[in-house]
Amino acid sequence: MMSLICQESIDALKNQLDILEVVSHYIEVKKSGSSYKACCPFHQEKTPSFVINAQKGFYHCFGCGVSGDAIEFVKEYEKVGYAEAIERLAQFYNFHLEYTNKAQNNNNSYKILDSMKDYYQEMLNEEVESYIKERGISQEMKHRFELGYAPSNHAIMKYMQLQSFNLEDALNLGILGVDLENGVKHYYARLTQRLIFPIRSPQNKLIGFGGRTLANHQAKYINSPQTKLFNKSKVLYGYPQAKDSIMRLKQIIITEGYLDVIMLHQAGFTNAVATLGTALTRDHLPLLSREDPMIILSFDGDNAGMNAAFKASKLLSLENKQGGVVLFDGGLDPADMVKKGALEELRALFNAPINFVDYVLETLLKKYDLKNAVQKDNALKESLEYLHQLSPVIQEEYRTWLSQRLTLPAHLIRLNVAKTSQYKTHKKELQSEFALIQDKFYGLAEKIIIKSVLEDPSLLDFVSDFLEPQMFHAQRQAFEKLLQNKQEDSSLIGILLDDKIKAQDKEHLKQQMIMILYQYYNHKRGKLITNKSLSMREKTFLLRKYQKYLEDLKKGDLRIDESISTL
Repeated sequence: MMSLICQESIDALKNQLDILEVVSHYIEVKKSGSSYKACCPFHQEKTPSFVINAQKGFYHCFGCGVSGDAIEFVKEYEKVGYAEAIERLAQFYNFHLEYTNKAQNNNNSYKILDSMKDYYQEMLNEEVESYIKERGISQEMKHRFELGYAPSNHAIMKYMQLQSFNLEDALNLGILGVDLENGVKHYYARLTQRLIFPIRSPQNKLIGFGGRTLANHQAKYINSPQTKLFNKSKVLYGYPQAKDSIMRLKQIIITEGYLDVIMLHQAGFTNAVATLGTALTRDHLPLLSREDPMIILSFDGDNAGMNAAFKASKLLSLENKQGGVVLFDGGLDPADMVKKGALEELRALFNAPINFVDYVLETLLKKYDLKNAVQKDNALKESLEYLHQLSPVIQEEYRTWLSQRLTLPAHLIRLNVAKTSQYKTHKKELQSEFALIQDKFYGLAEKIIIKSVLEDPSLLDFVSDFLEPQMFHAQRQAFEKLLQNKQEDSSLIGILLDDKIKAQDKEHLKQQMIMILYQYYNHKRGKLITNKSLSMREKTFLLRKYQKYLEDLKKGDLRIDESISTL
């Protein structure tokens, strides 16, 4: 029998939904006034026209017209049905859904993960506790980051058997691996004899595990594989613990490892997170764009760390992110510096990072022998190729810098004229697009009326006593939806989220209504003259009626003569 999600459960979930948090999980969002903007994920555009209003709980694209709430966004982005969108949001918020058929339990995945986390913590023994202490980790940090220990394969498999876990479910969650031997599946624990680091999503849901070997395995660190819940390219270790500090300080420190994060938090740098064995990618950008913090890349000073810093700096600079790079020399890392008490040195490094653009250009130049004319020419070409992807202002700023570093005349540092021209053209296109979306005079009045009612539903009776859909021109369909109380219609959401439209109180709203009524009846008066079904006497009579009513409207009188309103 097919299970249905109980409506009470859906309503309870809706009360927890934060549309900004949901949308930011999928796309990069930037604050714009009281709302947030992004490039629409549902059509190609260069200028952001996709608006999210967290307070009202809706999104709307002023380019292609799509709109809706958090559930509708997940439906459209993931290309799934309503029920599946609800279930994905429930996973997102670690929310327990109730079904009409109790046999179905959608939260089984999280139950298995939570149970394994508790088991790993119970398995901490004296030897592991000694290692944790040796690394300088306090008991408080051990508990805050939920450290545990994965024992032998035999012990883990026995525990899962006792818990009656579905092994295929555990395989799909990355807890188990599987070997095929003569067509028979042999399950095994992926993490054994390792210090365990539970990995949580930005919404603080347990989604996977990382492990550091304590038994000299070939791989020192391994993470859960990619699963339906865990994508390491979209997650930063320690983000739930760091989130409040990141928002408060408007700064995020990105390190390379679990222990770096834990030790930095222990030292008071509670805005530290780490990538999960992968380079910083575009998939991380939505997470890094929340409140647009300054980004500090805190990487090891070895070749791998410098290469990762270069790639990340290039990505972030091209995305116009603020921040810079901090590298650690002498084989040290942030965890080492905290352990030896070099906190003031750490603080000084974080307060003076190398600017992203500086770091990229310096790294590029180090590849070449600048005393060799041919190599110097190649260094210039590669540097300009990078700079030309940045804004004209930044290109101009680095003309002198590059000239000095290469000891070349400034006129040889040719900025990308096409880029500058393209920038101006883009600006004109933006102005043109802005002009196109400006409503005509009466269309604006129609939107003001509709938004005023959406903001204050008590005005609906007042408005509907005088205005009818046929009196509207540009927003007739939207007004009809308003009268039908279909407030989730895209046309109404678009008006509700349009910051250029200001809702008005009853007295000021009356002036907008008068404009609509005057336009409507003035138009009807004009059509009377060509009406062949009326005699001249009837036309003259009605023309006087219209003229009188139009004059009353000019005086601010909304009363309608019955002979006019029914004509």
